[in-house]
Amino acid sequence: MGPVSDRVDFGVHSIEVDVGDHLCGLYAGTPQRDEVLIPYLAAGLRAGDKCICVVDGTDPTEIVAALAPAAAKQLDVVRAADLYLRSGTFSAPEIIGSWKAAIGEAMYEAPFPLVRAVETWSARDVVPDMDELLRLESEMNRYLPLYPQVIVCLYDIERFGGSILVDLLKTHRRVLMGETVMENPFCLTPDELLALTTGEGHDAHDRDRQEMAEWCYAATTGST
Repeated sequence: MGPVSDRVDFGVHSIEVDVGDHLCGLYAGTPQRDEVLIPYLAAGLRAGDKCICVVDGTDPTEIVAALAPAAAKQLDVVRAADLYLRSGTFSAPEIIGSWKAAIGEAMYEAPFPLVRAVETWSARDVVPDMDELLRLESEMNRYLPLYPQVIVCLYDIERFGGSILVDLLKTHRRVLMGETVMENPFCLTPDELLALTTGEGHDAHDRDRQEMAEWCYAATTGST
């Protein structure tokens, strides 16, 4: 099997992303979610990638039916509660361990050139503690370099509210805005986020919130 390209066809609006990207995007309702989710996974199936979808608020069989029901070895669709609540509580370290196991199996037991993963968050099947959710998103960045992979996190803005974007900017280096992937200047390292949540540097980050909000407005209105 040849080496994987550093550029990956996202499957939506001719967007390309980089191997190792951890992106976030917002959607409003299931139809808008599927405008990104289904083409993104379909592009991965066409490319021969391992595709993993963790879906919240939707039966996994609906996603499989919309894609390739015969691609059992290439496509895994998991109900969010089955991954995130295995021990009965939402625990970032446990979830990271589950992700590592799934990616490692895809890379070594049934080798694929790339793992293309997507998590959808609708606060229906799983309603995580927000601090623990941010910890999970941040810690994802530590293990991304271990394997050739792309991870996309999609949040239902109707359920979480627009204020979540400011928090997501702390944990994702790139952000999907409409038909564009934007570089995010506000992403923190896991250690920086940990210092922030334990109180160190809290005042300084509060001063940045207005700048973050202004960047979000400019990015979403095309005035950057």
